Amino acid sequence: MAETGKQEKEYASTDPVGTAHATNTSEPVATEPLQYAGSDSDLSSSGQEKKQPHLDADRILTTTTTSSSFTVDSGMAEPQKQKPWYKRLNPLKRSIKPPVPKERKISREYGAPFLSLLTFQWMAPLMSTGYQRPLELNDIWLVNPNRAAPVLSAKLQASFQKRFARGDKYPLLWSMYETFKFEFWLGGMCQLLSSVLQVMAPFTLRYLISFASSAYIAQAEHTHSPHIANGIGLVIGISLMQVFQSMGTNHFIYRGQMLGAQSRGVLITVIFEKAMKISGRAKAGGKAIVDADKEKIDIRDEVQKKGFFQRMIIKKLNPKGGAQVTADKARGISGDGAGWGNGRVVNLMSTDTYRIDQASGMFHVVWTSPVAIVITLVVLLINLTYSALAGFGLLVIGLPLLTKAIKSLFVRRRAINKITDQRVSLTQEIIQAVRFVKYFGWESSFLERINSIRKREIRAIQILLSIRNAINAVSMSLPIFASMLSFITYNLSNHDLNPAYVFSSLALFNSLRMPLNLLPLVISQVVDAWSSIGRVQDFLIAEEQNDDFIWDMEGKNAVSMQHADFTWERTITQDPDKKAGLQPDKNRRSKEVKDAEKLAAKTGNPPDSSKNGEDSSSTLTEVEPFKLHGLDFSVGRNELIAVIGGVGSGKSSLLAALAGDMRRTNGSITMGATRAFCPQYAWIQNTSVKENILFGKDYDRSWYESVVDACALRPDLEMLPNGDLTEIGERGITVSGGQKQRLNIARAIYFNSDIVLMDDPLSAVDAHVGRHMFDNAICGLLKDKCRILATHQLHVLSRCDRIIWMQEGRIETIDTFANLMNNNESFQKMMVSTAQEEKVEKEAAVNEDDIEDEKKAAKKRKQAKRGATLMQQEERAVKSVGWNVYDAYIRASGSIFYGPLVLTVLVISQGANIATSLWLSWWTSNKWGYSTGTYIGIYATLGVVQAFLMFTFSVLLSVLGTRSSRVMLQRAMTRVLRAPMSFFDTTPLGRITNRFAKDVDIMDNNLTDAMRMYFFTLAMITSVFILIIVYFHYFAIALGPLFIMFIFSASYYRASAREIKRHESVLRSGVFARFSEAVSGTSSIRAYGLQDQFVAGLTREVDQMNSAYYLTFSNQRWLSVRLDSIGNLLVFTTGILVVTSRFNVNPSIAGLVLSYILSIVQMIQFTVRQLAEVENAMVSTERLHYYGTELDEEPPLHLKDIPDSWPQKGEIVFNEVQMRYREGLPLVLQGLNMTVAGGERIGVVGRTGAGKSSIMSALFRLVELSGGSISIDSINIAQVGLKDLRTRLAIIPQDPTLFRGTIRSNLDPFNEHTDLELWSALRQSDLVGADENLDDKTHGRIHLDGIVEEEGLNFSLGQRQLMALARALVRGSQIIVCDEATSSVDMETDQKIQRTIQTGFKGKTLLCIAHRLKTIINYDRICVMDQGCIAELDTPIRLWEEGGIFRGMCDRSGIRREDFGQMKEE
Repeated sequence: MAETGKQEKEYASTDPVGTAHATNTSEPVATEPLQYAGSDSDLSSSGQEKKQPHLDADRILTTTTTSSSFTVDSGMAEPQKQKPWYKRLNPLKRSIKPPVPKERKISREYGAPFLSLLTFQWMAPLMSTGYQRPLELNDIWLVNPNRAAPVLSAKLQASFQKRFARGDKYPLLWSMYETFKFEFWLGGMCQLLSSVLQVMAPFTLRYLISFASSAYIAQAEHTHSPHIANGIGLVIGISLMQVFQSMGTNHFIYRGQMLGAQSRGVLITVIFEKAMKISGRAKAGGKAIVDADKEKIDIRDEVQKKGFFQRMIIKKLNPKGGAQVTADKARGISGDGAGWGNGRVVNLMSTDTYRIDQASGMFHVVWTSPVAIVITLVVLLINLTYSALAGFGLLVIGLPLLTKAIKSLFVRRRAINKITDQRVSLTQEIIQAVRFVKYFGWESSFLERINSIRKREIRAIQILLSIRNAINAVSMSLPIFASMLSFITYNLSNHDLNPAYVFSSLALFNSLRMPLNLLPLVISQVVDAWSSIGRVQDFLIAEEQNDDFIWDMEGKNAVSMQHADFTWERTITQDPDKKAGLQPDKNRRSKEVKDAEKLAAKTGNPPDSSKNGEDSSSTLTEVEPFKLHGLDFSVGRNELIAVIGGVGSGKSSLLAALAGDMRRTNGSITMGATRAFCPQYAWIQNTSVKENILFGKDYDRSWYESVVDACALRPDLEMLPNGDLTEIGERGITVSGGQKQRLNIARAIYFNSDIVLMDDPLSAVDAHVGRHMFDNAICGLLKDKCRILATHQLHVLSRCDRIIWMQEGRIETIDTFANLMNNNESFQKMMVSTAQEEKVEKEAAVNEDDIEDEKKAAKKRKQAKRGATLMQQEERAVKSVGWNVYDAYIRASGSIFYGPLVLTVLVISQGANIATSLWLSWWTSNKWGYSTGTYIGIYATLGVVQAFLMFTFSVLLSVLGTRSSRVMLQRAMTRVLRAPMSFFDTTPLGRITNRFAKDVDIMDNNLTDAMRMYFFTLAMITSVFILIIVYFHYFAIALGPLFIMFIFSASYYRASAREIKRHESVLRSGVFARFSEAVSGTSSIRAYGLQDQFVAGLTREVDQMNSAYYLTFSNQRWLSVRLDSIGNLLVFTTGILVVTSRFNVNPSIAGLVLSYILSIVQMIQFTVRQLAEVENAMVSTERLHYYGTELDEEPPLHLKDIPDSWPQKGEIVFNEVQMRYREGLPLVLQGLNMTVAGGERIGVVGRTGAGKSSIMSALFRLVELSGGSISIDSINIAQVGLKDLRTRLAIIPQDPTLFRGTIRSNLDPFNEHTDLELWSALRQSDLVGADENLDDKTHGRIHLDGIVEEEGLNFSLGQRQLMALARALVRGSQIIVCDEATSSVDMETDQKIQRTIQTGFKGKTLLCIAHRLKTIINYDRICVMDQGCIAELDTPIRLWEEGGIFRGMCDRSGIRREDFGQMKEE
C-alpha cells in the first residue's frame, strides 16, 4: 500500500472541491465561471442578462431566484433537442429530469444505517440528482441536527465558561475537545488502523514474490513447485488489507474534516456573539490599569511554575520576556494597543477559524505517522538486516533539513501576504471610489501604483514557489535515494539481491513517503492552528461592555446625568510597516523601528528619528482621545432637546454616550426607558428596505405606513423597482445619502422606544423634505417621546423645548430658545444668519403641495427606474471551462509553445522514473551481466536525473503560471477601470473585489500546484499501466472495463461536486457579508439591544453554509470509497496475473509490478480530485479572463492633441444636450441649451431627480451623450480624450472621498505639487489657521503627514468636505463643478466654504449644484432644472421678480427681496 493516503494528504493543500484542508476560505471564495455570488435578492429581477460573447450558449444557465429557492429560468423551458446516439446510450441519464423539491429535507446522514454510513451510500440520491440536472439550493439537505451550530455552540460555551471560571490553562482548547471528543477519537482509531495496514501490505508482498520466485526456479530446474492456492491466498490477504486500509483512511479523513468544519462553524458563532459584547476599551487594546499590574505578577509566577523545558521554550519565543507593556498611569492607558478593531475580528472569523478547520482535518497524523515509521523500520530491518539503516539514516538527516527549509517558506509567505494585502486594499479603495477616480482622471496613475505592487508580489511568489518546488523534488526523491542507498549497502555487504526482499522493501520505502512528507506539513498546520486558538481565546476572554446605566423605568425623567465624564478610547496603534517585502534579515531592524513607534504611541513623543533611520514625519504620534466632562442635566419624558455646537464640539459624542458607546469614567447616568439611536452615518443592512425599517420588530401595517409617510419615504418606495421589498446593496450602496438617513430615522421611529437619539438626521435631506420630517416625524409621531437631536439646522431650534450648547466636550449652557435669544450674545450672533427663516416658519406652515409634486414626479419616473436599479446577476456557466480559456492562459505566459515544452519535460522525467526501477529489476536478475559497480553507477545516475527533471518541470510550470496570472490581472484591472459607470452601477462591489482578491490568489498560489500534481500523477499512472501491459498482456483486458468505471465515477462525481461547491461559495459569502456588516454596526445593534437577534440570525446563516460545506466532504468520500474499490480490484487482478504467469515471468519483474501497483492505488482517486481542483482553479482564470476581454470600455484616454493651457477662458456651451444613463432608459437630459461664459458662476437648483447631477455626468463624460454636444472654449469635448478632459476640470463631489494614506497623498496622490502649494490650499480651505506653520506637527493639529485612515473616518464629515475643497484648489482648474458640497456641515463651516469659493475660485467658471439656496443667491445666474429641462435661467433677482419656480423655492426658504443685496455686500 505504498502511497496509500500519501497523495491523499501529502498534497492536502491542493485537495479540491472544498476539502476542509483545501480551498482557502479566508475570504468569500471564488465561485464558478461568472456565477452569481451576490445575495439571492440581487436576482429578484426581470432576469435580464448581458450576452457573454465568449461563452458557448449552451454553457450559460441563468437562474433567477427568490429568497426561498432557486428556480431555473432558461435552459429548462426549451424544447428537448435530439441527443446524439452516444449520449442516449448512458442508462443513468434519464430523459425526465427529477423535479426540484418544494422544501429542503434534513441530511440523510441523520439516521442512516451502518453499512450506508460505512460506504457513504446515503449520498447516492443527491449524486444521482446532480448527474441528471444542475443541483438547486432546495436539493441541498439541511444540516444533520446532531451537527447543527446552535447545539454545538451551546455545549462549547457552557464548557468554556465553566473552565474559564475555574481558571483552566487553555479553556478554549479543552472545551473544544469536550464538545467533539467522540468524533475526534473515532477518526484517530481509523487512522491508526490504516497506518498499521499500510506497512503490513508491502511486507506481505515479500511472501507473494517469494512464492513467484520459487515457482519460477522450480520451472527452470524441473523440481516440485508450491501449490497455486498459497499464491491466491496471499493475493486475497493483500487485497483485504487494502480494503480495510482504504476504509480506515476514508473515515479518518471524513471525521477529521467534519470535526474541522464543525469547530469552524461553532467558533464563528462564538466569536460573533463576543463581538456583540466586547467593550470599547478592549476593542482599542486597553485594559483596566489595576488588572494589568496584577496580571504581570501572575505571568511571572506562572513562568516560574513551569518545568525547565517549558521555561526554555518560552525564553526562546520571547527573548525579552514576552510582551510586557507598562501601564501609562497618567493617561489611564494599559494593554498592548493592538486591540480588536473590526478588521481584526473579521480576520479571526475568516483566517483563524479556517486554520483551525484545516489542522483538525489531519491532526492525528501527528502521532500516527511516528507509529507507522517505527513499524516500517522494524519490518525493513527484518527484510534488509542492518543495511536498512543506511537508507533510514538518509531520511532522518534529510527530514529536519527539509522542515527547516519549509519554515523559511512561512516567513516568505508572511511577507508576500503583506504585499497582497496592500494590493487588495488599494484595489478595493479604488473600486469603491471609482466614480471619483474617473472624475479626477486618475485611472492610469492608480494602475501604475497597483502594477508596481503587483510586480513585487509576483517576484516574491516566484521565488517562494521555486523554493517550494525544490523542496518537493527533494522530498519526492528522498525515498528513492534512501532505497538506493540501502540496496547498494545490502549488495556490497555480500548479500544477493533477492527480488522478494528488494521489492517488498522498495514498496515499504515508498510507503514512508506519505508519513514523512505529511508530517512537517501537518505539524506546521497544527502550530498555526495553535496560535489561532490562542488568538480566539484572547478575544473570548477580553473585557465585555458593562451596562453603565442605571435603569429606572418608573422615574420622572427619561434621562438624567450627574457629574458624568465619558471618554472615547485611544485609536488602535497602527503598524506603519511601509516596506512590505521585508527580507527576513531586516526583521531585527524593523522590529526596533516598531518598538520605537510603539513607545511613541504610548508617550506621545516621536521617537528619535536618527536612531531608526526613518524620517520622523512618517512615525505616528498618538492623538489623545476625545472626552466629555462634567455633564449635568436631565430630560423629561416628552421633551425635545436640541444639541448644538461647532464641528468637533462633542455633539455626536454626547449622543454616543447616551447610546452606550462611550466609556463612563465618572458620575452616573440614569435611563428611564428603552432607546432608539439614529447615528450620523446611517448603518444600513444588505436586505430589503422593509427589513431595514422593521429591524427585527414584528410588522404592524398601520404603524409602518404612518412611519413611511412621516419620513417622506413614500415617493422613494414608488421609485424603487420592487417597492419596499427592494434589496439595498451592500453598505446601502443603491440608495442616496438622503434616503439612507431617512431609513435610519424611520427605523428609530418604528422601533417605538421612549427615548429617541438622533445625530444630525436632517443634514443629508433637502430643505422641504427636512421640514416635512420635522413636523410629521420628530414633532408628529414622536411628540410624546423624549427626543434628543444633534443638529446644524439652527432654524429648528425655536421649536425645541430646550437647547444644549456644547463646546470642547463640555456643556456651555442649557436653556430654552427664548432665554438664550434674550440673554446670550454669542447665541444671538449665531442666530442672525437664520433669523429670516424663522419668520417665514411662523407665517406659513410647510408647503405640503411640494411633497405631493414630489410624488407625482416619482410616479412618472417609476417606470423608468424599474430597470435602472437592478444589479446585474453574475452569469454562471454550467459545464466545464472552455478551451479558449486554457488557450488564453497559455498565451498569457508569453507564447503558445510553452505548453508543449512543459509536457515534454514531464514525459522525459517520468521516463527516467520508470527507467530507474526497471534498472533495479534487471540488476536483481543480473540481466546484462555487468559488474556490480556498473549497475550501482547507472542506478544512482538515473535517480539524480529524475529528481532534476522533476524540479525543472515544476519550476517551468510555476514561473509560466505566475507570469500568466500577472498578465491576466493587469488586463482585467485595466479593463475594469476603463469600464463605463453603468458597469459599476449594475455589479456589486463585492463581486469585483472577489475577482481581484480570491480569484487572483487562486491563480497565483493554487492553480500551478494543482496542475503540477495532476499532470505528475497522471503521467505516473499511465507509465505504470504501460509497464504492466508490456509484461502481462492480459492486464489490458482488465484495465478496459475498470477504466470505463473509473471515468464514469469521476464524471458522475464531478457533476454534483461542482454544484455543491458553488452553493457552498454563495452561502459562505452570505455568512461573511452578514458577519462583517453586523460587526461594523455593533453600536447601532447595541443601542437597540438586538444582540441576541443578530447572533441567532448569524447562527442560521452558518448552518446554511455548513449544509453545503459538509456535503462537499461526504461527496468526496463517496468517490474515494468507489475509486479505491476499483484500485483494489486492480491490485487483485495484478496479483492473480502474477500468480498465474509465475512460470514464465521473471520474479524480479513481478516484484517491480506489484510494488508499483500498490503505490498507485490511491493515486487514482487523487488524480480525479486533482482534475476537479484544476478545473475549479481554472474557473478563476475564466472569470478574470472575462473581465480582461469582454467588458465594455469607455472612449480612449487620449484623442487629438490639445494645448496645455486649455481651457483658458472656461466657457461652456451646452447645445441640444440629450443623455440617458443606459440603453432602454428614458432621457434624463432633454435638449439642454445653455452658454456659460468664462469666469461666470452659475447655481443649479431643482428638486431631486430634476437632472442636476446629470449635467455633471455629461460634462465629465461619465455617461456619453445621446444627442447634442458640449463644447469648452470652442472644442467639442467628445473629440477630447477622457484623461485630457477630466484632468482639466476640478470637482468638489457630494460625498468627499479620502484614500488611506496621508493628507499629502490625498491632496496630491502623484506628487505633482510642492508642499507649499498644498499647505496654502489647506489654509485657504480653513483646515489650518493662518498662524499655523507648515512644520508644526503638534498633537491633534492637521499637517501634511497626518494619517488618513480608511475612507478618512478619523476626520469629521465637515473636515473631509473641506479637504475635498482643498483638493480642488490644488488642481487649479479653470472650471470647477461643485456638487452640494455643503450638505453635511454646520453654518460656520458652510460660511468658510462659501468664503473660500468666493476668494479661491475668483475668475474661474463655477457650476454649483446647491440644496441651500442661501449659498447661491449671490451667483451671476441661476439655472432651475425640472425633469431634465431648463425651466428658468437668469440672474437671481430677475427670477425672483418673475415669480416662477425659483420664487416659490425662495419663499419656502424664507429668502426675501432685500436678502439679495445683503449677500452681495457681505
